[in-house]
Amino acid sequence: MEETVNSFLGLPQFMWEGIFNIIITLGAGLIIAFVTTFYLKKKDEITRVAGVILEKRVNSEQEILDYLEDLAFHKELHNGKEKEWLTLLREYELTLPHEPHLQYSDVFSSVDKFREFFRGFERIITTNKLWMGKKVRFHLALMQGYFSWINALLVAITRIPLPGDKKLTEEDIDKLSTTLLLQMAITLDHEISGLLAELETLIVDSIYKLDLKRPRKSMTRNGMLNVDMVKILRELDGNTLLGINREKYFALMMTQVYAYKGVDIEGEDLDDIMNEVLGEEMK
Repeated sequence: MEETVNSFLGLPQFMWEGIFNIIITLGAGLIIAFVTTFYLKKKDEITRVAGVILEKRVNSEQEILDYLEDLAFHKELHNGKEKEWLTLLREYELTLPHEPHLQYSDVFSSVDKFREFFRGFERIITTNKLWMGKKVRFHLALMQGYFSWINALLVAITRIPLPGDKKLTEEDIDKLSTTLLLQMAITLDHEISGLLAELETLIVDSIYKLDLKRPRKSMTRNGMLNVDMVKILRELDGNTLLGINREKYFALMMTQVYAYKGVDIEGEDLDDIMNEVLGEEMK
């Protein structure tokens, strides 16, 4: 008796089963190959992007450190007023990190030099901020705010109320600004050096601990209402010598302005003027 062989399209069953198994095997192989290729390509792309970002970050942050080298170049006061200034700064209980020597960064040698440095600092941050790590960007914004507060105190010199015949000339403003700037630089020298040292540490960390996560918020979004900017203002106000002693610096400036112009003023009047002008300049 002949055995009946199941067939389809004239081909025996065993041949169709073999063909079907081959198709399944090939399909599975193609799927695995596709998934593997996609994964490897994605991984290669992430690696390539990370390499590009790392290179850009190294170059941009090195450019910033090179620019800030000037902060590390120090000078010592020799203008014939060393003892007078030392006594004055002690009276206001301001820090004197190199006492009895009065040292300061060359960046603060003149108002023009400081403002040129400050403008360049803001420009280099704007140019390179795209490639910086989040912590580095925050610290640079903190330093930017720090220098802007110093500049605000210099600007405030022009806001001090004086009798009509005692108005400050451009020459007066330049002399008084240079004096105040040097005095602030002397008393804040350690803190400024500390800000620079912290920046160097954060830059190294941002390179060795590369994070490709996209920040959820921008430090420039919503202006001064941004959470990071609020943190910066709080940090400046409560955790820096400049912020903690800003009323002392303001009083130091006012006293010297009035003494320079030969104007007598009572202590209570000084307090009222300080509260009025300080509130405008340092907000």
